[in-house]
Amino acid sequence: MPVVNLELREDIATFVETRAAKEKVEELAILADLLERGFEQKLRELYKQYQEGEISLGYLAEQLGVGTWRAYHLLEERGLRTANI
Repeated sequence: MPVVNLELREDIATFVETRAAKEKVEELAILADLLERGFEQKLRELYKQYQEGEISLGYLAEQLGVGTWRAYHLLEERGLRTANI
């Protein structure tokens, strides 16, 4: 898994610290959860555009930083249709 160094806005850092203390988990676990949720949200936004014919599967893949086949599999894994939409 890649290691990332980042600077957080103060409000986000406070949220992460507070939630980590409350849940008795490491701050990295909270950050990983936030990143995963953000990725899933972006994927669903792009999928909606794809469904509406605004973007292609190739463009969706490009925005996610993956190849077309990987994007296809990401959608299928989530039960999101990729054909006959």
